[in-house]
Parts: sequence; structure tokens; C-alpha cells
Amino acid sequence: MKEENKVDQELIVEIKALETKNKQPIQNTKLIIPLAVTMLVMLIGMSVYQIVKYLLFPDITLIQSNIITILFSSIVATIAAYFVLRKQQLLLQKTIKEIVERRRAEEEVKKLNEDLEYHIMQLEAANKELEAFSYSVSHDLRAPLRHIGGYADLLQKNASSVLNEKSRRFLMEISDSAKRMGELIDDLLRYSRIGRTEMQKTVFNLEQLVKEAQHDLSEEADGREISWEIGPMPEVYGDRSQLKLVFHNLISNALKFTTPCVRAEIVIGCTSDKENEIEVFVRDNGVGFDMKYIDKLFGVFQRLHSAAKFEGTGIGLANVQRIIHRHGGRTRAEGSVDGGATFYFSIPKPKEDK
Repeated sequence: MKEENKVDQELIVEIKALETKNKQPIQNTKLIIPLAVTMLVMLIGMSVYQIVKYLLFPDITLIQSNIITILFSSIVATIAAYFVLRKQQLLLQKTIKEIVERRRAEEEVKKLNEDLEYHIMQLEAANKELEAFSYSVSHDLRAPLRHIGGYADLLQKNASSVLNEKSRRFLMEISDSAKRMGELIDDLLRYSRIGRTEMQKTVFNLEQLVKEAQHDLSEEADGREISWEIGPMPEVYGDRSQLKLVFHNLISNALKFTTPCVRAEIVIGCTSDKENEIEVFVRDNGVGFDMKYIDKLFGVFQRLHSAAKFEGTGIGLANVQRIIHRHGGRTRAEGSVDGGATFYFSIPKPKEDK
């Protein structure tokens, strides 16, 4: 009961505040026109009444005339007051309804803000757990791996003369597995750092970025017949180092999956400009992939080809997708088995171009 009284008092305070803010109380300007119309109607009605009274009842006494006049005036005033007050009641109900709806909206916003703060706290806790996990991976797991790899190499070097071929192969597998595990850990740490590193956005040309990534991967292209086709590239607004990693991963994949080809063909270009975004593609004529596995393509540690045929950890495309998503863009891919593959990514246009 006390809470209801408190709410009613708050509602009254809000109504008064609304009247003060608008500087026009509900009983003021809203009543001028209805009252003027009421007075005009009453004057006309009284005049008509007096004329009719003297025409129809010329012998009526003064007392009777006054009684009839009072009754007529009361009826007319009552009817007029009813319509005026009814309109004001509807206006007041509308005002109260708007205030109640506003209070309800404020309560919903408050609840949403509380939920948002709760989810932010959960996200911060998850980020701290991720940082702790990254620290554990980078320190606690790397040391045992180094020991495994180091002792396997020492054993292979010092005891290879007394080991048979099968035992030496086992040692080689241990050493290779330790190195591969180290690469997986490094790539996983790199993937986790992408989401936590603050982006340094600038405006730059993608064509220069492609040339830098191509130069960095020149050793992988040595001794191979490769046809490069690089189309004109636009300026973009983004983190230069992260987008360079995107091109590095996509071009590296194109080089890797075209190794079975006698003549590799790699095309890098930009599709027709869209209104608000730029779409870039990297196409190759390599082994391609089956489109029914497209959902796995950008996943962490997801591989569509065996590690025996093509080296890699399965993190590269996941890094590409995460970087592009941080830039507000999208990634997609098209391909067919032994028919090559095309990888697309889009990012918003620079603000100056909009």
C-alpha cells in the first residue's frame, strides 16, 4: 500500500513538473477555446429562449420565468461543462498514460543496462581467463615441449649408432610432433592476440600491401612457374599490419595449394565497388575444396586436406576471418575439387569516400 502511494505521489510530481516545463498548465490555454464557445452558445441559447418564452408564454409570471430561466441555464451549463471537462479528462488521461509509458520505458532501459553491465563483467572475466590461459600456454606448455624436442634430438644424435631403423624413425616422429605442437601453440597464441590487440587504423593503399606480402613469401615461390596477376587496388581504412597478415595468409595458402600444378596461376584483385564496402579476392588454380565443407573452412584447427600432403596448422583462415570481422567486414570462399579456390574479404570504405 505504501509503495502504491509512493508511486502515485511520484506520478503527481511528474505531472506538475510537465506542466511547469511546458509553461502552460492543463487548465489554462487548453480551456480558452472551449469556454469561449460555451459562452457564445449560452448567449445565443438564452436569447432564443427569451424570444420563445415571450412568444409562447406572454402571461407567465416573473417568478415562473426566473425558475424556468435558472433550470434552462443549469441544463445548458451542465451539458457544456460535461463536454469541456470530458475533453480535459481525456487530455489528462493521455498525459498520465504517456508518463506511465515513459516510466516503463525507463525501467526497461535500466534493466537492459543492468543486463549489459552483467554481460560486460562476464566478458571481462572471460578475457582474464583467456589471458591466463595464453600465459599458461606460452610458458607452462612450451617448456616441456622444448625438453621433449631437445632430448629427442640428443638421443638421436648420441644413440643413433645403437638404435635400429625402427627406433630412429620413432625418435624422428617424436621430434617432428614436438615441433608441430610448438607451431600449433604459436599460432593459437597469435590467434588469441589478434582479438586483444588495439587496432591502429590509417588510410593506405592495398596494392603496396599485396606487394609486401608477395615479397615476404618469395622463398616459397622460388623455383616454381607462377603466373601472378594483380589488379588495381583501392585505398582502405584499417590496421595495416593486421591486413598485411590477411594477405600473407591468403597468398601463402594459394602458393601451398598450387604446388601440384605445373604452372600455378594466382590472381589478386578487387571486385566491382559496392556502395559502402570494398571486396578483395585471392584466386588460385590449385587443388580447391569441396563446397559442402565450407562451414569448416574458417574454423580454428579445421583442415580440409591431410597434413601429409600440405603442411599447416589450420589457423591461417581463422586469423583472416577474425581480423576482417574486427574491421567490420565479411569473409567468404568459393571452390571446387581440383578446380581451384577463391577467397573473398570485404571491409567498409574509408569515410572520405562515402
